[in-house]
Amino acid sequence: MPLDEGGIFPYVRAVFTSFSSCMDNAFIATTFDWDHRTPKTWQMLVNKGLRKMRIPIKISPAPPSMANVESRMNLFHLLAQTIAYKVPGDVVELGCNAGDSTIVMQKMLKQLAPEKRLYAFDSFEGLPEITGSDLADGVYGKGFMAAPLELFKYKFKKLGLELPVVHKGWFQDTVPQGLPERISFALLDGDLYESTKHILPHVYERMSPGAIGMIAVYYDEAVFPRRGVSMGYKSPGVKRACDEFFGDKPEKVRVLYANEYSNGFFRKR
Repeated sequence: MPLDEGGIFPYVRAVFTSFSSCMDNAFIATTFDWDHRTPKTWQMLVNKGLRKMRIPIKISPAPPSMANVESRMNLFHLLAQTIAYKVPGDVVELGCNAGDSTIVMQKMLKQLAPEKRLYAFDSFEGLPEITGSDLADGVYGKGFMAAPLELFKYKFKKLGLELPVVHKGWFQDTVPQGLPERISFALLDGDLYESTKHILPHVYERMSPGAIGMIAVYYDEAVFPRRGVSMGYKSPGVKRACDEFFGDKPEKVRVLYANEYSNGFFRKR
């Protein structure tokens, strides 16, 4: 919250609240081996051999296919902001796949804001039929990134976490009726123009002032151009949908660096 919006005292209260309600975030680097920057033992041995042979190559673990530790860190800090500032409402995730990001949020809510509920929306069948401008983009196909609901539930069970409120189905069938009345934080991961265009108005309408919306993939060439990044890390339809929606809104989507990825976020006024 800028100091010119509401004065310094709400800011000071929020700072003290964050001191008393905090948690470590090391679980982000260890759960499911999300932190892939450190070479594994066998890779260290290979790298040592390459150095001895004066071969200028170093191998390391491949980045995960869905998101990385930097994206998880962005999620952690943005959600923590809404908790510290006591933004009213529950937490929603639109496009949860196998539940990795959902787990980050559920662990945080369990410790920092147990009064809040987490709602997760996904088809659990991958992407729908690709149409319109998404088809012209040529990035995704029907069924891409499918993860069954059973896998989602298994991951929560393995970690001893309570399941969120799960809405299985296509966004157009579940989102209008399934969202909570008030939202304090939303993670939007629709991948496509059509999906993002559909969920934005429903989520935005229910967001409390000060609520944060995080866009899982928001690539802006003008802010941070990337060379050699595959189109899957750019999801061009998402930016088009966001730019159209926020064209007449006081909020604008800002870019957050996330290594291979590029996240976006906005704060509801």
